[in-house]
Amino acid sequence: MQPVQLNELFYQPPNDDNFYLITFVKLSENGTLQLSENFENNYDFEFFYDASLPYYHVTCKLFPRSLIIDILNKNIYGIDFNVNDLRYKDPLTVKQKINLEKNLTLYLPSLQEQILKSDLNNASIDQILTPQQALQSNELKLFYQPSGDINIYNVTCNSILQDYHQNVDDNYDYEFFYEIPDDIRHVTCKFLPSSLIIGILNKKIYGINFDVNEFKRKHTLTLQQKFNLKLNLKNRIHEIGF
Repeated sequence: MQPVQLNELFYQPPNDDNFYLITFVKLSENGTLQLSENFENNYDFEFFYDASLPYYHVTCKLFPRSLIIDILNKNIYGIDFNVNDLRYKDPLTVKQKINLEKNLTLYLPSLQEQILKSDLNNASIDQILTPQQALQSNELKLFYQPSGDINIYNVTCNSILQDYHQNVDDNYDYEFFYEIPDDIRHVTCKFLPSSLIIGILNKKIYGINFDVNEFKRKHTLTLQQKFNLKLNLKNRIHEIGF
């Protein structure tokens, strides 16, 4: 028996702020599903795509934003997290299930096409998100969501008293400075819309291409967002030990 190919990607349906991992497996000709030994029954909702041949078994697993941040930090910056969090199940509402099935049934062919065109070469994404192994000794990067804010940010912190030369082309939406004993820190924050988060995850993990120019777009933050970022990030950076 040939191993079953699991087609996977991260997805956010319209009218839903949550992120989901979508897996779809083609049914055999007799309508049965032959699962590989590595397939785990770890999902929050399932349905059968029967809008056209071939038929598929589709599963959806909700990923809370805290877990999305952990996955981003692990895959981009090598920051470890508790992988047991991946096994946690989230009960979905009837509205969430209907919305997922409706939109996935509509867009599944185009999602399959994205997977078929995937390319695991990460050169394009490494240009916009410096990987952990390329960071300077006086530099910290992480993905972060401050308390009281649903949004996710790409954060860079530099020690400016150690031969710090800021790139004039740095792309960020907010910056601040703060002092610690014998040093000054320069922190920049880049707002990441949900579409960009999905794009980064799918490219880094599954090789699915996206428009990297979206990362260069500027976003205007509110005063509350800026104040909240500075208030929370100073504590978070200290907790990391940077």
